[in-house]
Amino acid sequence: MDNEIGEEQSRLWLFGLVNFFLSFAIQGSIIFIPLLGAQLGASDFQVGLVGAAYGAAFLISSLLSGWKSDSTGRLLFVRWGLLISSAAFAAQLLADNVFILMATRGAVGFALGITTAATIAYAFESGVDMGKYSSYGSLGWIFSALAAAVVGNIDMLFLLSFLVCLLAFFLSLAFRETPPLNSPAPPNLWEVARRGHRVYLAVFLRHLGATAVWIILPLYMVSVGMDQFWIGILWGVNFAVQFIVMRYLEQFSEYKVFAIGQVLSVIVFVAFAFASGRFSLIVVQALLGVAWSCLYVGALLIILKSGEERGTAGGIFQSTLNLCNAVGPLLGGLIAQGWGYRGVMFFAAALGVVGMLVAVPAGRETADS
Repeated sequence: MDNEIGEEQSRLWLFGLVNFFLSFAIQGSIIFIPLLGAQLGASDFQVGLVGAAYGAAFLISSLLSGWKSDSTGRLLFVRWGLLISSAAFAAQLLADNVFILMATRGAVGFALGITTAATIAYAFESGVDMGKYSSYGSLGWIFSALAAAVVGNIDMLFLLSFLVCLLAFFLSLAFRETPPLNSPAPPNLWEVARRGHRVYLAVFLRHLGATAVWIILPLYMVSVGMDQFWIGILWGVNFAVQFIVMRYLEQFSEYKVFAIGQVLSVIVFVAFAFASGRFSLIVVQALLGVAWSCLYVGALLIILKSGEERGTAGGIFQSTLNLCNAVGPLLGGLIAQGWGYRGVMFFAAALGVVGMLVAVPAGRETADS
């Protein structure tokens, strides 16, 4: 028994470290992208296009890679995705105009899509506590936010992203291969999507509003007097709360956790529109950490437990998030151009309300079954 517990802890530690380094690399690169775009002369709409290129490439890649990993095995996608991602992070150092920035962010999104869904499915099938596993991702975000606050140099953050992602690749070499599904053919993509369509749609609506907000949030924070140091600190508050909360969520009903995340998300987006000082922004960022923890872990557990085609389900889940990453920044840039930053936040809150209404029948169906 002690050996089994020790082995489980070792798996969690190894998988968690890979998630930590990958999340550090992702967030370390993305946090100042809007500011870099502005420095290169991009308008709010062009900043949205940069975010859209990343999200669209991530969407297509994660959907196809997750789907194929169910029939060919996970580790091919996990390892190659990490290696290619490290190269893509390094390529961002070449971005000296808006067009090249858009191209390199698209390359990063495509590379990350190769590894993310397969890694999530691999961790779940290895018996890892998904709440604790996800918390290591938030821990990576914390350290990337702190690095952003301390370093403050965008090129240095790109270099750090390259190095830590490469380290994640070397750690993944210790993973053991797991057998693919019994069927040699990839699962029915449409059937897997139909099975969890309410969850996917609810997540899409909430996260669409969120990504519209994230693309302009650093600019909003600058407009109310925050500098790069405080932007990094505020991001860190959100991630620190996520790290703590996620570690305790798997013991509760995933449907209740998911519902709490939706309600809190609406409250957060409305609160952002009225938060202007450091203290109020810290409070809202902390509440955001709870909201995203509940929404993400709850939705992830629902779809991973819905069937054995976990790579496909994880790919659809990641594609849902990254469709938002493609469309949300465009909407955020357009709305900010016409109605200001607070208009984007009210738009996100409204989408969150619609997402709650979409998800209600899914919860009732589960309660009745």
